[in-house]
Amino acid sequence: MRLGNWQQRAIETALQKFKSPFTNFLCLATPGAGKTVMASALADILLKQDKVDFVLCFSPSTVVANDFRVELEAITGKRFCGGLGAIGSSLTYQSMRHLDDTFWQLLSSYRVFVIFDEIHHCAGNQIENANAWGAEILKHIQGRAVYTIALTGTPWRSDTIPIALANYVGEHGRLHVDYSYDLKQAIKDGVCRVPHLTLLDNELITVIEDGGKENFQSITKFLEDSSLPYSEIIFHDEVLRETLERGIIRLNKERLIAEDAGGLIVASSISHAKKIQYLLSQLGEYSKVVTYQESEPERLIQNFKRSNEKWIISIGMISEGTNIPRLRVCCYLSLVTTELYFRQVLGRVLRAQNNDREMGYFITPAHPRLLEFASRVAEEVPHCAVLNSSNIDDLDSMRSSVLIGDSSLCFNPQVITKTVAEKEFDEGLGNDLLPLWYDSTIDSFGRFRQKVFML
Repeated sequence: MRLGNWQQRAIETALQKFKSPFTNFLCLATPGAGKTVMASALADILLKQDKVDFVLCFSPSTVVANDFRVELEAITGKRFCGGLGAIGSSLTYQSMRHLDDTFWQLLSSYRVFVIFDEIHHCAGNQIENANAWGAEILKHIQGRAVYTIALTGTPWRSDTIPIALANYVGEHGRLHVDYSYDLKQAIKDGVCRVPHLTLLDNELITVIEDGGKENFQSITKFLEDSSLPYSEIIFHDEVLRETLERGIIRLNKERLIAEDAGGLIVASSISHAKKIQYLLSQLGEYSKVVTYQESEPERLIQNFKRSNEKWIISIGMISEGTNIPRLRVCCYLSLVTTELYFRQVLGRVLRAQNNDREMGYFITPAHPRLLEFASRVAEEVPHCAVLNSSNIDDLDSMRSSVLIGDSSLCFNPQVITKTVAEKEFDEGLGNDLLPLWYDSTIDSFGRFRQKVFML
């Protein structure tokens, strides 16, 4: 198969580093860039050059592990089921704790190449500070696998523990990256879509509680000064309806361009997902819900991937690594407001399907942390600048208030939106408009300056 330029360069850089055995290669590539294909092609080369005997791959979920297995088998032409005659296996990080000494003996008896997908899930540079997955890597793989490659699109953790197998250098402990491929370059190459971020806010939020009434000028002020949590926002019928209606309008437009275009809705709980599904049905839209409680959630996701269905509602099942290129619209209604998760979910709608300029749409209430992350994306890709809501002309309306327990949360009929300027996209992607991605966190040598984003 034909590889992209960045994938070829990454493989060449890895092969150069792999001239020394027992070497780890850390690749940072923006979500949706095609890390699975690159790593699979690298495995194929190592096998053909007789530098390794077996290939193992570890991923954070069974959905991603299955996608990796399919790609490895397609590119190498060999089996990766782990059975008799297979050249390797694609497993989850969870499964590492159930593998016995006989399995791990493979790494001492044979030349094994190990792929770690989304390595940021694995923490620890020593057993004492390692998490469960990081500890398994330190005990069984580090120093025993002849080569390893670690992949990530979001190279930080929400705690201060180092990423497993990673090297931190310099006075400030910057993460050393062997190869990086950023979002602005991926957009320029046609590998990723341009992100279009819409954050719904409100000039007047009124909370009526115990006979008293308080007004707040934004979701940020509501969260800072009221006693109510963010869940009151994302569970509010009118907030949900406004978000979903915007998603429906956008997805219908996208399906005029690509008839199989799909939409992802990220919910915060099973009850939340069911509520969203009901509201969608009231709006005339059919949807599927996939949760960890399903008997075969991977099958549901794969069926949706191959179908022409419009909407899938997920609770933590479709975030990082899940490859569904037809997803073009995401309504983000999760309680998780970390940059790591924000970036991972955004990446689900950024994987381009062709070389034409495409857009991936992300719609969410304007939680202050999400506003910060959206602004950071805009800084990385300035033609996706987030506009000030007061400059937007097409303001829709949120309708009536809804009783919440002993409180009533009321929204002014005017909805404030913060959205990406499409005119900038239409003007093209000038090189002078595209500074280095992660400019604030990666220096000119591609080394990551560790950042911690606290909840």
